[in-house]
Order: sequence, then C-alpha cells, then structure tokens
Amino acid sequence: MSVPPSSVSPTNHLDLRVILTAPLRWFVWWLLVELFVAWRGLPGVICLTPVTWVLAALVGIAVVWSSASPQPAQRLREAALAGALFGLLQRVLFGVLMLTLGPILPGEWAGAAVIIAAMLLFGILLGAGLSLFVASLVERRQRAAP
Repeated sequence: MSVPPSSVSPTNHLDLRVILTAPLRWFVWWLLVELFVAWRGLPGVICLTPVTWVLAALVGIAVVWSSASPQPAQRLREAALAGALFGLLQRVLFGVLMLTLGPILPGEWAGAAVIIAAMLLFGILLGAGLSLFVASLVERRQRAAP
C-alpha cells in the first residue's frame, strides 16, 4: 500500500544534491593532486590518508552549510552519507593507483586485494564518521549562536 503524494512532506527527504556535490567537490581537487604528483613520479602520495581525513571533515562542514534540509538530524544524516561517499571515492582511487602504479608480484595479488578491501571499508566508515562528527559540531555551534 502506498502513501498518497499529498501526505508526504518534502521536508522528510534528504537533500541528494548536497550528498553528491559536497564529496565530489573535494574529491575532484584531491584527484587532480594525486594524478599530478603520481605523473611527476611520486606515487607515494596515495599514502597520504590523513590528508583525506581532513577533507572528509570539510565535506561535513559543506553539507551543513549548503543543505536545504530544515532539520538538523537530516543534515547530519546527509553529512554521514556524503562522508561515506567521499571515503568510498578516496579508497577506490587508492586501489586504482595502487594497482596501476605499484609493481605487484604474482604472489602478492591476494594480499593486495585484502588491503584494498580493508581500505574501502575503513575509508567508508571513517569518512562517514568524521563528516558526521564535524557536522554535529557545526550544528551545535549554530544552535548556540545568538
């Protein structure tokens, strides 16, 4: 049984625009940096994971500032989803660069797959968590402001 469209409030929907654009905005810059540095012959830039953590925090701030959702709880959910997407994109890039730039011997493929899978999971969870945490700090500060 479906709910009639007139009884569904538009404020109950997540702002998908901000969930997609906030992480993509920061990811594009990081992608350009990683590709430029890797092109210059320094593929170790893929190991700069702490920098991506800072970017995940910035994703949370961007979501809170640009979301059209009226409720703070919705903006926090959006921040977590945007952070998870950002973490996924970052770790997929890590996996692609790891596979293309690093020499992987035939006996090391299983280990490389485990590392990439673990980094994907860790990146998604950490991106969501950091984005959510910083977004909650911004929300709390905005509520406390006069």
